[in-house]
Amino acid sequence: MTVITKKDEKIAATAAALGENFSPDEFVEKFKELYPKDWEKIERNFRKHERDTKPGKSHPMPEPAQYIKNALNVWVGKRK
Repeated sequence: MTVITKKDEKIAATAAALGENFSPDEFVEKFKELYPKDWEKIERNFRKHERDTKPGKSHPMPEPAQYIKNALNVWVGKRK
């Protein structure tokens, strides 16, 4: 199950809105601005993982900002 639907399309639209030469942090901020409901869903999913994970253990989902940066990196890799 994916956390956000049409992730590639939303990543592409966010990158297009920023133009060229943007930082990953700028990308995260723009994504939050363009897709606030998806951002909330990512945060909610992360908090659920945090709650459901036993103390001292880790879970596979990265922090929300890193999740978006990872999605950007995957999208960039697909374009090459």
